[in-house]
Amino acid sequence: MSDMYKKENVSDSKIELTINIPRDSFEQSYKALLKDQTKDKDIKGFRKGKVPEELIEPSMKPMLQFETFERLAPMYITSAIQKEKINLIAPPKYTKLPDFKSKKDLEFTVEITVMPDFKLGSLKKIKIEKEDVKIEEKDVESVLKELKVKNETKVKQISDSWAKEIAKKLNLDGIKNLDDLKKMTKDTLKKQKEHMLLHKYQDDALKQAVKLSKIDIPQEAVDFEAEEREKAFNQDMKTRGINTDNFLKNSNLKIEQMREAWKKDAIDALETDVFLNLYAKEKDIKVSKQELDEKIEMIKKAQPDADKSIFSNEQWLEYIKRVEKKEKAFKEFIKETLGDKFLDEHN
Repeated sequence: MSDMYKKENVSDSKIELTINIPRDSFEQSYKALLKDQTKDKDIKGFRKGKVPEELIEPSMKPMLQFETFERLAPMYITSAIQKEKINLIAPPKYTKLPDFKSKKDLEFTVEITVMPDFKLGSLKKIKIEKEDVKIEEKDVESVLKELKVKNETKVKQISDSWAKEIAKKLNLDGIKNLDDLKKMTKDTLKKQKEHMLLHKYQDDALKQAVKLSKIDIPQEAVDFEAEEREKAFNQDMKTRGINTDNFLKNSNLKIEQMREAWKKDAIDALETDVFLNLYAKEKDIKVSKQELDEKIEMIKKAQPDADKSIFSNEQWLEYIKRVEKKEKAFKEFIKETLGDKFLDEHN
């Protein structure tokens, strides 16, 4: 609670802040804006910049009052959010605007969306249906045919000689005949399928955990995240010099389809993020200084040309720490629910 605002918990995901902007502070900012806006006004009979404010203020007053409010309000909202340590997950929404005609302080209301508190579900209930990894002869033959199409060779028929020529062209060791190439192809396809299934099992386990924990993301957060994805997409198209409408047309896509995909992606990302943070909290998972230092060294080696100042930036360090904590939480979650063998070199 503060003299400048009052807070009310409307629901488990909604907070209402009623905020006051002191009238004298508002008037001071308003006068400064009025002076700035009238200095270049040119009216017959007056020198440029010398037009009396009272002559033109009436026509500009409603617009300037609102503009003054738009400039001041975010500072008061941010101050209240910081004092209350509110972790908002979507932009604040104005639900009541001030009465500019009143001589009292300007009172307005914003609705803040926060993530509700969730409880970790019974993870013992997680069950994964495993699939047999089978690579059929037709799968191998399909790969060989694709290799033949994509690579120009002297030998035109798939044979022992062709296999040796392809192996040499692609730097494949230990290939002496067609059977060797088939075996290598089959082993590669098997590893690829095993890798895909591994991540499918991980994703299935996460989805079940989210459902068991009854994690339901507020729609405002989903909409905001989806809009951010759309902005990033549009910016990427602009940077690459690609017309968005032409891209969608050539891809046989509609913007509505893209927006649905962005919403689905936003829901999946938010649910995973909330669950892993919840799991880390419940299991008391922490990131040690040594672990954080090792992670930073890895990033430095991977990005040797990066601005060195970023590595001592507090906000960046906190971000890396949060990411590392979620990665640790994910590993522990998979170990608990599926077992160590369901982790790979990327986990």
